[in-house]
Amino acid sequence: MALSGDALQNVLRMILKGEHYRMAVTNEISNDFLRFTVNFFKDLAKAKIEGIAVTADWYGRYFLEGRFPPKESLVYTGLNDKTVLNTYGSSSRKVILEVIPEYYDDLMKRVADLISSDFPEIRLSMTIRYNDCSVELSFRETLIVVNTLAAKHAEIRGGAWSGLGKRLELPLMLTLAKLYQVPPDHYAGKGLTGESREVDFHFLSNSGDQFFCEVKLMGKGNPESADSTIARRSNIFIAQTLSDKNKSQLTNRGHHWVELGADDGYKRIFTVFTYLDIPCVEFTGDLDAALDEIIPQVFQEIA
Repeated sequence: MALSGDALQNVLRMILKGEHYRMAVTNEISNDFLRFTVNFFKDLAKAKIEGIAVTADWYGRYFLEGRFPPKESLVYTGLNDKTVLNTYGSSSRKVILEVIPEYYDDLMKRVADLISSDFPEIRLSMTIRYNDCSVELSFRETLIVVNTLAAKHAEIRGGAWSGLGKRLELPLMLTLAKLYQVPPDHYAGKGLTGESREVDFHFLSNSGDQFFCEVKLMGKGNPESADSTIARRSNIFIAQTLSDKNKSQLTNRGHHWVELGADDGYKRIFTVFTYLDIPCVEFTGDLDAALDEIIPQVFQEIA
């Protein structure tokens, strides 16, 4: 589950202010997981009530037999579409519908074997109260629920972090360009170097020189940071954090860098613009107020 537009805007704001944004992403993951958990328990109660008189295997009947879209049903078996894709080479509807009953039957067997061999004396159950009804899940059913919750948390977490940096690269550069009033005809999104390597963003100087940018919202000391910039022949490297070694490498090889996680780190881009003769206006206003105005505009532009 990817972050919502509002969450992305909040993360971008934190990055530009040099704040630690990972906790904000973690909180968003927790909120999504808690919402799923509450709704899942409500559905469990309904399923148990509806299924008692229909079939002993009420969980499989309710959650896996067409009530939910196939990719959503996968979660209730403890899987996700990425796992299916990596295992079977495809996560198409056809493949998923073939995988669900096969994996669910295997899950039931593994749970039964686990209970009989490893935990024969444990008696664990879960009681769910919904409106005026109360239902109790057996040890087996409780283990299945725990497995599903673990799978869902992994899916939400993976979706939130996967590609987060890539999703923020363009909004970040557009925000910096607007913050320093770079004319629209002096910047653009994806571009190619002379060696036809794709770069994230580029600016044009007053004389028409093209300066390529590389954006890496990564952890401090990432050993690939400077290497990726040099390999792509980018002129400007923008990162959340940079080690002293990274900065030294970049400077010694003639690359300009901006470390957004440093105190007022975003301001270094003005020095870079000025040095490269990219038209701009120094920003001296209130950053919070400016970002409140610019960031929503940027996300509207790229929507």
